[in-house]
Amino acid sequence: MRSHIRTAAVVLSLGLVVAACSDAEEAPADAAPTSEGQQPTAESTDAEDHGAHDSHGSTDHDAAAAAAATGPVGASVLGTSTGSFGPLGEGLGSATNTLVVEGTVTLVKDESGTEITTNVGGLLSGADHAAHLHDGSCTEFGGHYMHDHAGPPEPPNEIWLSSTGDPVGSLQPSQAGTAVGAGGADWVPRETPLSMMIHDSELPGLPIACADFAAYDGPATLVLEPTDDGIDAIEYSLDGGEWTAYEAPVEITEPGEHTVAYAPAGEHDDAPEITFTVAGAR
Repeated sequence: MRSHIRTAAVVLSLGLVVAACSDAEEAPADAAPTSEGQQPTAESTDAEDHGAHDSHGSTDHDAAAAAAATGPVGASVLGTSTGSFGPLGEGLGSATNTLVVEGTVTLVKDESGTEITTNVGGLLSGADHAAHLHDGSCTEFGGHYMHDHAGPPEPPNEIWLSSTGDPVGSLQPSQAGTAVGAGGADWVPRETPLSMMIHDSELPGLPIACADFAAYDGPATLVLEPTDDGIDAIEYSLDGGEWTAYEAPVEITEPGEHTVAYAPAGEHDDAPEITFTVAGAR
């Protein structure tokens, strides 16, 4: 009898945690629909609740990045970005949180996909803290980042941090309130503002800390590839410069903000663009 009560409490807690975030904005038309015909298990309920949570994650900048990704040429930027956790601004996240969360989180994008790791302190000992990759910055954020907006609202379509290696797990602090965690995927996120959020362990589970992936720590590598058949050549323009034939990945080392336009050779009108920042060269 007690085990049934505990299971029900866990499911209810997960539902209330993610529902607290989903109330913030209205879900867009392209949000992933809830799967039909699922059995009412704790796992399926968790996935459905996370779908409600992150259905509002399609911000304007991410929608633009997604639109660019569906064009005849795909663009991605590889590199490492490190963010530091801090409190959310006034009016954002939990208004009752008293925890002082500190630590760093590192996002690595390479040819094999994406890996995120964290080492954080100041969490509530003995309580699981959900942590997810989010669309947008810590001041203008949406829901969970979804690689495929029509896909399921859970890993591997999202990236969550876990202390146990379970891709749908949470951060599990030690008695000292510290936690290490990791998560990843075999895809690379669109070049759009991203952040990592840690949620309160207590209901309603609002965000209590956030870290921005605002810039690449060192050199960034531009990768372009055709997404349509029949494209024999690709060209790009870096920071408004001359259009150049793309022959291999391009390493960008100059610190500062960069904008890259890219298109099939000779088709420069209305070419999509991506913008990113390099913090410093190694």
